[in-house]
Amino acid sequence: MAQSRQRSETQPASSRDQNVERGNGGESHQTAEGETPVLTTALGTPVSDDQNTLKIGERGPSLIEDFHFRDKIFHFDHERIPERVVHARGYGAHGYFETYESLAKYTRADIFQRAGEKTPVFVRFSTVAGNKGSFDLARDVRGFAVKLYTKEGNWDLVGNNIPVFFIQDAIKFPDLIHAAKQEPDRDFPQAQTAHDNFWDFISLMPESMHMIMWIMSDRAIPRSFRFMQGFGVHTFRFVNADDESTFVKFIWKPKLGMQSVVWNEASKSMAPIRISIAATCGRRSSPATSLNGNLPYSSSIRTLRTASISTSSTPQRLFPKRSSSRSPWGDWSWIACRIISSPRPNRLRS
Repeated sequence: MAQSRQRSETQPASSRDQNVERGNGGESHQTAEGETPVLTTALGTPVSDDQNTLKIGERGPSLIEDFHFRDKIFHFDHERIPERVVHARGYGAHGYFETYESLAKYTRADIFQRAGEKTPVFVRFSTVAGNKGSFDLARDVRGFAVKLYTKEGNWDLVGNNIPVFFIQDAIKFPDLIHAAKQEPDRDFPQAQTAHDNFWDFISLMPESMHMIMWIMSDRAIPRSFRFMQGFGVHTFRFVNADDESTFVKFIWKPKLGMQSVVWNEASKSMAPIRISIAATCGRRSSPATSLNGNLPYSSSIRTLRTASISTSSTPQRLFPKRSSSRSPWGDWSWIACRIISSPRPNRLRS
């Protein structure tokens, strides 16, 4: 049988088009016929037989060097992908980033060089503590995950809707999440921290008190992603063509301002009916116009303590009336970059 399979693998494409061959034991060796594409492995290697493993002789053991068999079993074993430990529940939106003004003064990154150029972008909004089946109006931190598909490769930016965090040292992060997760014996409360494990943790972490004041505020129950502010997790160093560097932080600001639900309303919504905060902004949006060109950043950065870069429209009502000319995601104007140091010469090694 090993000889039969080897023969099948070395036959030219014209022979493989003859559909079915038989091995020494009468087993079928199916191959592509006519214009049917040839089956390949994940690496693109043509597969001559997807029905039988490579064996020694007609009744011998299977051979470990049967790469296609190992590759197929590997993919089978990895079909079930576990959910994220944090940020398991989220919503995504496609759009584009448009550079309003050139930022060549601050960076040599291609995406910021030409005014009016548009770059495809995908954004995922999420809650932190709950699993993927948790409710949307839990009192929780909200996350931003932004992927820009630039000409120089994909660029990922992440942030939260709260500018501070519970801990200062990253080694405490697993402990924080374990404390914030639901009680293991009853799986409750889901998606928020109203249990003793969390309060025990923060009682021993004085550094967390600033974040507690934020997480217990209305920011933790936003009415919609359209009314949610965001703060970049990382500080970036932009380097321009003259090797001058500037440290920046990215900030997201909603054009409609900050709006939240009251806790009584959030509690009622979480109980019998799960009302999605994404429903007010993502419904019936098309991928081409879902962000209406305002995502993620306006570009006129000024060297100030806080750079406010885009004009914001004043909200007229809690749920703005939609019109056919505006996408439901069109209320976002993601504006960027708090300059935290002035440009200075910084000659980098080549």
